[in-house]
Amino acid sequence: MNEELTVNAVFPRVTLVTAILNGELFFRDALASIRAMRYPNLEYIVCDGGSTDGTLEIVEANRDIISQVIVGKDKGMYDALAKGFAQGTGEIFGWIGCDDLLMPWCLSCVVTFMKLIPDCKWLTGIPAVFDAEGRMVAMAQVAPRYRRSWIRRRMYSFIGLGVIQQESTFFARTLYERTGGLSEFREMRNAGDFNLWCRFAEHAELYQTEVLLAGFRLHGANITGDGSNYLKEARAVRIPAGLFMGSTYSYLTFLWHRFRRRPRLGDLLVRKLKPR
Repeated sequence: MNEELTVNAVFPRVTLVTAILNGELFFRDALASIRAMRYPNLEYIVCDGGSTDGTLEIVEANRDIISQVIVGKDKGMYDALAKGFAQGTGEIFGWIGCDDLLMPWCLSCVVTFMKLIPDCKWLTGIPAVFDAEGRMVAMAQVAPRYRRSWIRRRMYSFIGLGVIQQESTFFARTLYERTGGLSEFREMRNAGDFNLWCRFAEHAELYQTEVLLAGFRLHGANITGDGSNYLKEARAVRIPAGLFMGSTYSYLTFLWHRFRRRPRLGDLLVRKLKPR
């Protein structure tokens, strides 16, 4: 019991959820990325919507890192995720698609940042994209900066100032519960995360770290590939030349923060580890 209390004090519990349906093609890679993090207080919940391929066999072969498996029909990805988070006991929440990848240092960096900056209730890293082979093919050259009022106004999307990448975003359980989480977005197919971010922005500032945390795997059969339905669900604001404007704003803000010496994750870690 004392050992468990010590682990909880040093490594806050993190709940990760994966919603999956017939995802055997890439699921092993996603699990390998979770295993590679070696985070000692991870609660990993898998919600399977009734797979008929080899998904459940892969789940059973990896039960040593899977805390709970929820099997049963659902209304879609966000309904399954809502079920998983309802069972979560972690201080920090996040989700990963069965075809996406996390960096080995991901949770260590997320937890460290949120512990050193108590005001941080949700956090995102540098967006990245992998191909079907798991090779990184794109990433932002400068860590994006997201203006809270613009998030609320639905300006961050692929037709606006750029997306807030779900795979790279983590949030406090208290924020998730305070805003109602995914409960209102259970029947959405594509833009549940977009609507959740807009809800979060009503209550808290989104912090950004200049660290690559995770990446979206683009393989041609992604659920989020339905752009028209995404726009319908998101009700995003279209901004001409928005991606250019978003990257320009991010770069200028990056320079401003460097000038002001606003604490960055690297600075905080060095300061924490520096001998006294």
